[in-house]
Amino acid sequence: MDDVVRRTFFRAMPCVSDELSRMPLSGWNESVFRYFFCRSLSEAHPDVTQFVECDRIDLVLHRAEEKAFIEFKFYLRAPKFDPYTGRRSGLKGGPGPRNLDEFRRCVDQLHGRKPVHGLSKYIVLVYADPIGGSTTANRYSTHYDDYAHWNEKISLDPMPFR
Repeated sequence: MDDVVRRTFFRAMPCVSDELSRMPLSGWNESVFRYFFCRSLSEAHPDVTQFVECDRIDLVLHRAEEKAFIEFKFYLRAPKFDPYTGRRSGLKGGPGPRNLDEFRRCVDQLHGRKPVHGLSKYIVLVYADPIGGSTTANRYSTHYDDYAHWNEKISLDPMPFR
């Protein structure tokens, strides 16, 4: 299942790039990215059964005796708008300790799921930093490019895609 998940991720990314001309990244969230991932998976591997939002896991995959639990994290410092005027009113969230704690909790929760034979666990983290201007502290890359989890028993295998 590992090869299926990794290849699907790399097949889905160009679809994301193609869509950016139609819909700016600021209008996206993790569900949109999950859609592209699931569509790419179903096209290439129709034998894999997909369960979306299954027992608080973003995506569960089954194929014969293999299973995969996948959590999607999509981080973007999107603008906020006033609903009455449509004027920009700041930015939503962003990189920092609170965001990093959320990610750590996700890793811990996924790791805490009961291990069974044939089960793989994944976190697909996609983030976008602004081009230029932003200080190092206000960049997702500062927190996630060389991320090491607090629990040394948990190892993450990054697959950078730029």
